[in-house]
Amino acid sequence: MYFNPSPTNVTELLVVCLAVVAIVMLLRKRYESNIPLLFYALAVMITNGADRPVHPAILYGGLAFCLLLRFEFMGKKISSAVAFLANAGLVAMIVTMMSDVLA
Repeated sequence: MYFNPSPTNVTELLVVCLAVVAIVMLLRKRYESNIPLLFYALAVMITNGADRPVHPAILYGGLAFCLLLRFEFMGKKISSAVAFLANAGLVAMIVTMMSDVLA
């Protein structure tokens, strides 16, 4: 397990750093932030552009929870449950992308 500094790996690491920032934003309860959506937009572009597929359930499930989190009419408990699932999706994306980088 080592790091090969190719342009694809470095780009994917930058996208993973954006995912970490998105997790921090969600943990601070800033649900109106667009950073998680920006991460998923970049993740979709990278998985389609490079030969590094991510399981669609992880990718689009996490995206759905981040989009669902944008609704303001949810209660506090439901909103925190959706935020937990959005964070879980982001962590799953980080693990998947880092396994590709460090392979």
